[in-house]
Amino acid sequence: MVGKFIAALKCFIKCPADTMRLMLTLNPPYDAQAVEAVKAHCPEVEVEGVGFYAGIFLALVFLAFCVLAYVMSLIYGMGGI
Repeated sequence: MVGKFIAALKCFIKCPADTMRLMLTLNPPYDAQAVEAVKAHCPEVEVEGVGFYAGIFLALVFLAFCVLAYVMSLIYGMGGI
């Protein structure tokens, strides 16, 4: 699972727009242009899993920013900033 996650993350960095298009498509008939772009840039990754793993990555980034904002608000409330 870690290998698939890393491969999907590399693919997300190489072509983020096409990966986001795959992630936002809920039904299996994906956007043909996005599928071809992902296959061209990242032949080692399976197209069905790219959106799932990119979504997990974006959720983790969002969670990290939320925790950072909370910690900063605590520090600001204590008069540290």
